[in-house]
Amino acid sequence: MIRVLLVEDDPMVAELNRVYLSRVAGFEMVASVRSAAEALDLLRDRPVDLLLLDIFMPGQSGLELMEEIRRQALDVDVIFVTAARDTRTIDRALKLGAVDYLIKPFEFERLKQALDRYGETRRLIRGGRALDQTELDRRLARQPVDGPKLEGLPKGLDRNTLDKVLRAIEAWPGEGPGFTSEDIGQQVGISRVSVRKYVEFLCTLRVLRMEPGYGTGGRPVHRFQLQRAHLPQAQRFL
Repeated sequence: MIRVLLVEDDPMVAELNRVYLSRVAGFEMVASVRSAAEALDLLRDRPVDLLLLDIFMPGQSGLELMEEIRRQALDVDVIFVTAARDTRTIDRALKLGAVDYLIKPFEFERLKQALDRYGETRRLIRGGRALDQTELDRRLARQPVDGPKLEGLPKGLDRNTLDKVLRAIEAWPGEGPGFTSEDIGQQVGISRVSVRKYVEFLCTLRVLRMEPGYGTGGRPVHRFQLQRAHLPQAQRFL
């Protein structure tokens, strides 16, 4: 079993990544932390094989964490899962030895592909037997990724509905504890379950910030706050 540490400061994104990870055979999450400092503390105490690592975090960035991991010669691999898409950042991540780089938002199949490919390569390298060039080339060659274009919406989301959801969110009063998926669903006229898909997507873009909470009977009732500075991230999909 490949042991994975999630390093993500956004609770909603961390939960999505946890759910995605649970759907891939051969991988288990050992913990989820929200900062580079927490990640380093855990790496010194517990065996971890792979980090799913964000770049934009309070304090040290994901790149700075990876640099520290290399300085300390910690035996752990890294897949970046981040909204950072500038070539300078991507180039630095790859030069530090990232085994893959996923740009948010992405679909489950892209993460599964990254994990499956990592698992196969890890088993190959650590299998303890000699390899010939043909097998090594076949296993290590990066195949083209079949998936949506970066500017396309994830499967199951509709541009017109996203526009309506964003309008309802922008019109929500800024003061107060924030809104729930149900609140926006009532405004737009669609179900809470349908709205949640759009809310999760907006959280991956950091357009929304989730505030975890609980209602009557201990039922999770998460509220959300609009982060207006990140609105352009969503508006490019309209």
